[in-house]
Amino acid sequence: MSSDSKKAFRSILESTRSQSKKLHIVAEDSGNLLDGYYSAEAMSAEISKEHDLQRYYRPLFGKKDINSSPIGCHPEFLHLRGTDEKEYHHICSLFIDIKNSTRLSFLYPLETVADIKNAILKAASETIRCLDGYVHRFMGDAVLAYFGNRQDSEENSIINALNCAALLESLMVGTILPVLEDDGIRGSDLGFRIGLDYGPKEQVLWASYGFSEVNEVTATSFYVDVAAKLQAMAKKNQAMLGDSIISKIDLHEDFLRIKMREHKGETVAVGFLDRVYTDLNGNPFKYKVRELNHTAYRDLLPFSPTEKQTFSGSNSIGNPYIWFKCFTVEESGLEEYQSVSRILPKFKKLIFSLTASKGLANDQALPLTAKFTKRNYGHEAMIKEDAGVFQKGEHQIVLMREAGVSAFQPADKFELNEGTEYRGLHTMECEVRNANGVVIYRQMIGVFIE
Repeated sequence: MSSDSKKAFRSILESTRSQSKKLHIVAEDSGNLLDGYYSAEAMSAEISKEHDLQRYYRPLFGKKDINSSPIGCHPEFLHLRGTDEKEYHHICSLFIDIKNSTRLSFLYPLETVADIKNAILKAASETIRCLDGYVHRFMGDAVLAYFGNRQDSEENSIINALNCAALLESLMVGTILPVLEDDGIRGSDLGFRIGLDYGPKEQVLWASYGFSEVNEVTATSFYVDVAAKLQAMAKKNQAMLGDSIISKIDLHEDFLRIKMREHKGETVAVGFLDRVYTDLNGNPFKYKVRELNHTAYRDLLPFSPTEKQTFSGSNSIGNPYIWFKCFTVEESGLEEYQSVSRILPKFKKLIFSLTASKGLANDQALPLTAKFTKRNYGHEAMIKEDAGVFQKGEHQIVLMREAGVSAFQPADKFELNEGTEYRGLHTMECEVRNANGVVIYRQMIGVFIE
C-alpha cells in the first residue's frame, strides 16, 4: 500500500506504545493507574492521530469528513436501550479476528503483544469507520461491526461492508505486516479472517438485552450470527460471504471462489456453511457460502493502478502520466464516480475519460494505443443476452515532444460514453500499449447498478 497508509498505521502503533508507557510509568510512581489519564491537549493529539487512516481512505471512496461514531451501540438504535421496545431494520454484519495472534505470546513480552494487538484492532476499527461502519464490540482479538443506517440504501450498506472486507485484507498484507516487520516483529503468521453477511429488514430484530442498569442493544438474526461462523470458516486474509449478501447485489462468480480444504489427503470443495440447520418441521437448511476473490475485487478498489500493482496477482499497471476516470452526468455537470464506491440508478449517463500527459512522449515508443473493454455481469444482463465481454474500440494517443513543457501537462483526452442499465457489478477496463505492444498502463473501474 502507499506510504501514507503505512505512516498512518505506524502512527497508531507508536501512539499505542506511548500510551502504554505513560500509564506504566505513572502507575509505578503513584500506584494509581487512573493517574495515567491524558490532559485534554494530549488526548486531542491522540485522537487526531487515530483518524489518519480515515483521512487517507475516505476521500478515495468519495466520502467526506471523519466518521467519529463511538464504539458500542449503533447510534440509531440507542432509543431502545433499557426498554422493552423492538424494531426491525436491515443490517450488514462483519465479524473479524486476528488469526495466529496467540502465538505472539510465545515470542514477545505480554506488554508488547498487547500493544501489537491493540494497534491492529485500532487500525481495523478505523477501516470499518472509513467505510461508514459502526464498531459494535471488541471481543478479545475480534471485532463485530455493523454496516447500514436509515440514510443508506441496503445496497450501499452492502457495498460499504464489501469494500471494508477487501480493504482490511489489503491493509493487513500491504501495510500492517510490512510495518511490523520493519520494527523487527515476526508478524508473517498474522492475518485477518472475515465473515460477512446481510440481513433484510424483516429478518433482523433490534432489541435491548440485559437489565435496566446493565444492558446492550444489539441485532438478533441468523444473518448476524452467521457472520461469526463464516469468519471461523475463513482462511487467513480471506473473507467468507453468505448467500444473502451475494444474492442481494447479484455479485458475479468472477469475484467469488468456492473454498477448498484438505480432507484425508484430498482437496474438497466447501460450498455450504459447515452446519446444516433444521426448522420446527425437521426441514434441513443448507446455506450457500463463498470466498471473496480478493485478487479480482481488489483490482476494482479506487486506488491508483501503481498502488494496486504492488499486490500479488494484480492485473493493474500504473503510469504517472496516464489517468482513467469515470464520471456521472448530472444536471449540475460531471461528478466523478469512484470505482465500486456506491450504487448508481439505472439509466444514468456515464463518461469514461482517459487523459494522457506530455511526459509519455519522453520515454515511450510511439504511437500509443488505448483499448477499452466492458464486462457486463448479472442475471438481468444475461436475460437480455447482453452479458459478457465487449470491446469498446481503440484510441490512438497523439503526443508531441515539446521542450520546456511540464511532463504532466495533458496532451490527449478521450471520452467514452456509456450508461447504467443492468443490476449488478459491471466493469470497464482501459489498457494502453506502446508501439512495441508492451502494456504501459492498465486500470479497471467497477460500477454497481441497482
